[in-house]
Amino acid sequence: MVESKHDKYFSRNMLMIQKLSQEGSVSVAELAEEFNCAVRTIYRDIEKLHFFPLELNAGVVSIAEGFSLGQSNLQENELLIAELAFSAIEDIDTRTHKHIQAIRSKLSYPLFFTPYTIKAENFEPIKMDSELLNKMEDAITKNNVSKITSHTITSRVEPYKIVAFDGFWYLLAKDLKDQKIKTYLIAHVSEFRATTEVFAKTNIDKILENVHTAWFADGNSFEVKIKVKPQIAHYFKLKKHLTSQNILKENNDGSLIVSFEVSSDEDVDNLIKSWLPHIEVIKPARFRKKMILELEEYVKELKQLHYEF
Repeated sequence: MVESKHDKYFSRNMLMIQKLSQEGSVSVAELAEEFNCAVRTIYRDIEKLHFFPLELNAGVVSIAEGFSLGQSNLQENELLIAELAFSAIEDIDTRTHKHIQAIRSKLSYPLFFTPYTIKAENFEPIKMDSELLNKMEDAITKNNVSKITSHTITSRVEPYKIVAFDGFWYLLAKDLKDQKIKTYLIAHVSEFRATTEVFAKTNIDKILENVHTAWFADGNSFEVKIKVKPQIAHYFKLKKHLTSQNILKENNDGSLIVSFEVSSDEDVDNLIKSWLPHIEVIKPARFRKKMILELEEYVKELKQLHYEF
């Protein structure tokens, strides 16, 4: 028996919800590959699943903070049937939308609420189904060499990933002129066009392990060594603030000597400044001097300012 369009939709979404229930989060690209459909299809599916507490960030769909599918008294297929029924009613009569939203709200809170919550980063608003992003997605999926125009400069690139750094969206791609991997702020991209030329697949996940910020400088690598004072040492022992973080030594006074492997000063600049005055840069001397000069200039400007309160 041939599976109908509705059957495929139900099966695909059923499996997606089950996967989220088990894993907590999964990339849209992975779902599209698993279900042999376009990335846009997965985005449309997610948009229709109003009943489920789902969030979409940087191409990854996950359970919304403070919620868990495992807390529900209904099984995933029962929840999906309820959502499909709501959607069908809304398609027939749009005037029911307000009432259905109220029902969804009353049902979803007791079904999914959990005492745990994770504070998510605020992201730059972006329309996932825009023409520009659709072009980028297709080029990435098909490994098409593309032409990108940003700040009036046009470059031939191999597009690899759409990524988010500090809440802003970028295209991670290799500039074929100098063979360097770079980040292109999507908000500044005025034109993007894929060519018929195909490039060889790259292990982009391996590359991303060493990409800490949008200031990533391909081909450049150096060590930054810092001293973390006892007051904040436990925060560096609890987790890695960058993937390259390495605790070299714990001193008798509780302070730590920590190193990072970075590609640019900006990779670690904001991290260090956010923990001042409890962090000291040991090396490189150039970076230490730069930090001191910036802080001295900042203090100088503060002293010159006069505010009336």
